[in-house]
Amino acid sequence: MPITPREELLALQKKLYRQNKRLIEESILINEPDFVRYETAYNRVLKKYKSASTISEMLAAVKTADIIYVGDYHTCNQSQRSFLRILKEITPRIKNYIIGLELLHKRHQAILEQFLKGKLSEESFLKKVGLKKHWVFDLWENFKPLFDFAKYHDIPLFAIDAAPKGASLKERDRATAKLVAHLAKTHPDKKIFVFIGDLHIAPSHLPLEVNRELKKWKISKKELILYQNSEPIYWHLAKRGLEDKTEAVKINENSFCRMHTPPVVCQRSYLNWLEHEEGEIDYADAKHSFVDLVERISHFLKIDVGEEKENVEVFTCGDLSFLNRIQSSRRFSKEEIKIIKQQIIASQSYYIPKLRFVYLSNISLNHAAEEAAHFIKHICSGEEKPRDPFDAFYANVLHEALGFFGSKIINHKRKCFHEKDFQKLIRYFQSISTQAERHLEFETALLVAQCKKMEKNGEALSSMDVFHNKPDLFFMVTHALGYMLGDRLYYALLEGVVTKSEIRHLFYDPWKGFGKPFQVYWTVLTKIRDVIIPKRM
Repeated sequence: MPITPREELLALQKKLYRQNKRLIEESILINEPDFVRYETAYNRVLKKYKSASTISEMLAAVKTADIIYVGDYHTCNQSQRSFLRILKEITPRIKNYIIGLELLHKRHQAILEQFLKGKLSEESFLKKVGLKKHWVFDLWENFKPLFDFAKYHDIPLFAIDAAPKGASLKERDRATAKLVAHLAKTHPDKKIFVFIGDLHIAPSHLPLEVNRELKKWKISKKELILYQNSEPIYWHLAKRGLEDKTEAVKINENSFCRMHTPPVVCQRSYLNWLEHEEGEIDYADAKHSFVDLVERISHFLKIDVGEEKENVEVFTCGDLSFLNRIQSSRRFSKEEIKIIKQQIIASQSYYIPKLRFVYLSNISLNHAAEEAAHFIKHICSGEEKPRDPFDAFYANVLHEALGFFGSKIINHKRKCFHEKDFQKLIRYFQSISTQAERHLEFETALLVAQCKKMEKNGEALSSMDVFHNKPDLFFMVTHALGYMLGDRLYYALLEGVVTKSEIRHLFYDPWKGFGKPFQVYWTVLTKIRDVIIPKRM
């Protein structure tokens, strides 16, 4: 029986998941004591579930519980939004609750209370608690809505990190448990929400330690555990075509797992944080976020895209319907579909003009803004027609330049590799035995350096033989050259070297005629080549 597009995309997602997992594991330089055992205990709980459930059933369980442990995936903004949605649902009926937050240490409780009472500005609060120094995940913007909600509804917040620096996971659980038990003793009529990293809420971790502390005071409390986005459960649901239809699953009578974000999206949020990507769009409403970016970029450039923006469809890496929609359109050749699959595996976001589809391999603001700029370019100048390889090369460089430029309008801090960075990369690769999986990166650096050297002599990369049967190399090199140009174009605009009118013309120009893309590239490059790029870490 032939494999369906959905099954094929699921297989691609699993491959991408394994790649991301390897990158995440490689990024961890210091392993905490007993981490593997700690994680194994957590994973054991979430391998199976009792039944599919609903948010309504989960909220009904919240109403009857005394202590509700809510797991958090710190870098994924959907995690914090999911918790906030729970609070918004219950608050009209239940207001007798307090919240314990892991991201603040107990020594900062007085400062937290001053902030909640409006006696401290946000800037002063963050400075006094030293969030970036105290908490490795310095993602205040993800958590700020929780604080705003608590201030508005006068809900008490408590800092529940109580362990000394360098404490093990178990030691952190014990220290936090003492605080949670103390809150239960001093606020006997209040529900307690404990919002803490997902690994901590396995029954044998924090809940066990809290129960031990409560027994010392002969206090009995009914607990509820709300996990999130179990990977094995997601793959099980996806295999059965239920991942989009299942809001939550019931693990047992005392625990549920919220299923709001696919594993690859959660992983990507961590990698974005690791790579200092600035911000994320709303995964739950990707189209609205995308259209907002289109409006912001087009307004800045004074480009009217009219109602066209409403016709775009936005898919994320967690959407298993994407490949099926591509194939069922019957507008793509086998070779084109092969290239699309390669881009999925390479975690590349892209805009598909034929269908006005946007595929976001990454929900970072940078990726979404870049594709928004590509969409605007398509609306302004029409769909790309087949070109001679030489023209296709420089046309793609220009497309990548406008995409990066558009993303800089949204996030002026975005950075990219420039010539000196590629030279450094070449020296690095020449000093080591290059691994097979990094050969493409090395080959790209060499070709980019070659292109820049030729440009200094007024020459173009005229021979395209090097890209024969290597579409990934073609895209990597044009991507790199385009980013450099787009970055410089942004600073040229700030310095008055180019005008908005000139940039707007680049969006409307279809670059028709043999040699026109290189002519446009060379004209722009010559005009802005002396613009200085600010030094950044």
